[in-house]
Amino acid sequence: MEKVHGAFPSFGSLEGLTVIDTGSVVAAPFACELAAEAGAQVIRLSLPSLDVLELSPYRLERDGVSVSTWWIQENRNKLDMVFDFRGPDASEVFGELLRGADIWIESSKPGTYPDHLGITDEWALGINPRLVIVHVSGFGQDGDPDTFRRASYDVIGQAFSGSMSLNGESGSPPTKMNPFVNDYVTGLFALWSALAGYIAVQRTGRGQSIDVAQYECQFKLLACGLMDYLMLGVEHPRTGNDDPSGVQPYGIYPTREGYVSIGAIGGPFLRLKTVVPGLDQDHLQTVVDQIVHAEEIRGCMTAWLADLTADEAVRVLTSLDIPSSKVMDVADIIADPHYRAREMIMEWEDEVGGTVRGTGLVPKFSGTPGRVWRGAPTRGRDTDAILAWAGFDEARIAGLRATGTVA
Repeated sequence: MEKVHGAFPSFGSLEGLTVIDTGSVVAAPFACELAAEAGAQVIRLSLPSLDVLELSPYRLERDGVSVSTWWIQENRNKLDMVFDFRGPDASEVFGELLRGADIWIESSKPGTYPDHLGITDEWALGINPRLVIVHVSGFGQDGDPDTFRRASYDVIGQAFSGSMSLNGESGSPPTKMNPFVNDYVTGLFALWSALAGYIAVQRTGRGQSIDVAQYECQFKLLACGLMDYLMLGVEHPRTGNDDPSGVQPYGIYPTREGYVSIGAIGGPFLRLKTVVPGLDQDHLQTVVDQIVHAEEIRGCMTAWLADLTADEAVRVLTSLDIPSSKVMDVADIIADPHYRAREMIMEWEDEVGGTVRGTGLVPKFSGTPGRVWRGAPTRGRDTDAILAWAGFDEARIAGLRATGTVA
């Protein structure tokens, strides 16, 4: 991979990969963030209008310039060029960018690129036959004509996928999962499918387009819920923090101070019986017993935990090798030694925010570790370097600026 500029370091498992990022909001930019943290050269094309990520009210300010924390977190390591797809020379410029790329990840309503911009998969693959194109949309690139062109956000995908119907307390309204679970899950699907497509190119020499539908990524997480309905006629109810099977203790329980999550099934339950008053009964032995006598077990757990803090309960449970955790909030996470030991709270330098702290790198590679080598770029920071990388000379770059195609 020829790099856009000499400051780009060599690191990570995706070194040598070039990704074009024309995504917006969360899913596609998150997929590209993960690629950039793993060493890929990610070229983000920012539209002339501001992205939702840039408009978050949570902002850092320095020297009279402000930037959203969301932009800082999701765009670190990327290169940025402001690009107007409706500019007079846009197709020429975009074509040259795709010619040097391995993967293009975009997010839009189906038809946006071919119908409004004249950019089709066939055109892109004609320029670069080895290109992998990932389309991220709410409902997919085809399907029911009254559905697939609809707009979508995270909360829409959660609703249409069926997952929202499973969340919430029994008898209460459905509940969405925070924070933007469908968006982030879709980002993971987008990146793994992009890399699978790239691996296929190494075998076949042929690129392809990949259709990632937001609702389908969430629907995939229903696991056996769909089969249980199709084959057994069983529809899983909303059970709040309890396990759908009804087994206890498996869920979230209040303590004297804070909440604790406990999963004690089988062997861990037998060990739990030695410390929780009332559980040491002959009729409480098997997993079936844990379901049949769930309310009795819940009552014993509630009484025992009422005298303990969440931290105290976890210490007791952990000493018995019983899966458990305090329900952590952000303040707990920052103070937690395991988060620190795993470097999940990390610092890096941002052009606007200065020294910032945010989430660390996931996962951990032993031989080709990821890194954060630059903060999120300001809009258009790398325009000239990107265009030079794509083969445009100074005079042509000046012309593109004059027409407003780039900024």
